Amino acid sequence: MQSSSNASALRQTAPAGAGWMQGLMGDMDEAAPGLGLAQRLVVGVELRVIDGRLAPGTKMPSVRALAGKLGISTFTVTESYSALRARSVLASRPGSGYYVLHRPAPAPDAAAPPAAEAHADPDRPPPAEYRGDELVREAMRRVARATPEWDDGARPGLGLVRLRERIAARHRAELPALGPQQVMTAAGSLGAAMCLLQAWTAPGDAVLIESPASRQLRRLIHTLGRGTLEVPRRGGCLDIAALDEQAALLPAEGRRRLLFVSTAVSNPLGVCMTPQGAHQALQAAERHDLRVIELDAWRGLSPLQAPSLAAMDGLQRVAQVGSVSATLSARLRLAHVLLPQRWTDDPALRCLHTTLGPSEFEERVACEVLADAGHARFLQRLNTSLKIAGERTLSLLTGAGLQALCVPDGGPFLCAGWPAGSEPRPSSDAVLLEARKQGLPLTAAADFCTTPQPFAWFRFNVTQCGDERLVRFLARIKNP
Repeated sequence: MQSSSNASALRQTAPAGAGWMQGLMGDMDEAAPGLGLAQRLVVGVELRVIDGRLAPGTKMPSVRALAGKLGISTFTVTESYSALRARSVLASRPGSGYYVLHRPAPAPDAAAPPAAEAHADPDRPPPAEYRGDELVREAMRRVARATPEWDDGARPGLGLVRLRERIAARHRAELPALGPQQVMTAAGSLGAAMCLLQAWTAPGDAVLIESPASRQLRRLIHTLGRGTLEVPRRGGCLDIAALDEQAALLPAEGRRRLLFVSTAVSNPLGVCMTPQGAHQALQAAERHDLRVIELDAWRGLSPLQAPSLAAMDGLQRVAQVGSVSATLSARLRLAHVLLPQRWTDDPALRCLHTTLGPSEFEERVACEVLADAGHARFLQRLNTSLKIAGERTLSLLTGAGLQALCVPDGGPFLCAGWPAGSEPRPSSDAVLLEARKQGLPLTAAADFCTTPQPFAWFRFNVTQCGDERLVRFLARIKNP
C-alpha cells in the first residue's frame, strides 16, 4: 500500500555500520550550534542521509544503543528519532526499530529565497504562546524515564490499548457504546487520512471532498494517485445538489465511495457545520452509500454546540478523525480514528496501521498529555487567545476594506479578500509576493479549491498576524 519508492527502501534492511557515526558529535555542533542536543542530532543524521553515508533501508541503532555510543540520554535519542520520523527521514516498524526511509533534499544554498520568504511558510507552527510545548516536553520526560525501551516490543491491534481506552472514554458522552476496539491511533490527521485512503480506495479512484478544504489533504489525495470531486460548501452546509451530481462519478464498490468533510472549525474557513447541514450531509451519505470521513482535528477549538457527524450517525457509516497534537505542539504527531465496529477488522487497515501508525513512544506521550489536568486548562487559554487574535485580525482586515468569506466560529483560520467594487484591487500574485516579503503566512483560494468563489480571497492564520505586521502589509499592498 506504500508508494513503490518507500516500499523498496523499507525492503532493504542493511544494519547501520559504525562509520556513519564517525565525527557525528563534532558535525552536530558545527552544523547547528544554536540548537538543543536532540535537534542537533536530527541535523547530524539528516546530513548523513543526504551525503549517502546512511542509505535508504538502513536499520538504525536502537534508542539505548545509540545513546550509549554517543554518551547521551535515551530521552534525547527518542526525541530525535520521533522528529526524524515526523520529517519522513526515518520510518518505524513495531517490534523491529527504525529504518532510513529516503534521502531528503539538501539544505538550501546561497540561491535560496530571502529569510523573510523562508519564514512565510503558511503551515509552520504557531508562535510559542499558542503552543503547549512544555506540556508535551514534560510528558516526554515522564515517558522516557518510565519506559526507556519503549520501541522494542510489538504493539497490539490498532494502537496502544491504554491510549485507545482513554480516547474512547473521552467520547462516551456522545457515543455511549464506543469501545476501545473501535479506536485506531494514527501519525497525525494526515497519517490517518492516508491509511483510510489506501485501505479503501485504489489509484485512479476519485473521492468526494468539500470545497474549500485543507490544502495538505488535497495534496495528499493527489499524491496517492486519487482524484477529487469537489462539493461546494456554503458556510455551515454542503451543496447537496452538487453532491448528488458528483456521487454518480464515484466507483461502484461501496467501500471505495468516500466523502471527506469537516464539521468543527474547518480549515480554511474556520466555521462549523450547522445541525441542519450535518443532517443533510448524513442523509446524502445514506442515499449514495458513502463512507464519510469526518475530519475533526480542531474540535477542541470549536463551540460546544458544534455538531458531530459520528455522534449523529452513531458510528454507522462515519469514521471520525480527531487529533491530540494539532492544538499542542509540532513535537507530537498523534491522531485517532473512531471506526464503526464492522470496519475494525479490515485487514488492509490493520496492515497499513502497522506500517504507517505512530510510534509507541508518541502513543505513551499522548496518554500522559490526556491524563494531565493542564491539558484542559491549556485548551481554555488557547481558545481565549485565538478569540482575541481572531477578532483583532478581522477588525484590521475590515478596516483595510477586505471582506471575510465567512465569520469564523473559532480556531486559527480566517479567509478574506477585496470584493468587487473595492477597486483598485491588488492581484493575487501581488498579495502573495508582498506577504512573503513581510513574513506573513498567507495562501490563496486556489490552494484550497477549484470551484468558483464569490471573490478572490486569502487564508490568514490569526496566530501569525500581529497588529503591526498586518497593518504594514495591508498598507503596502494597497499603496505599493
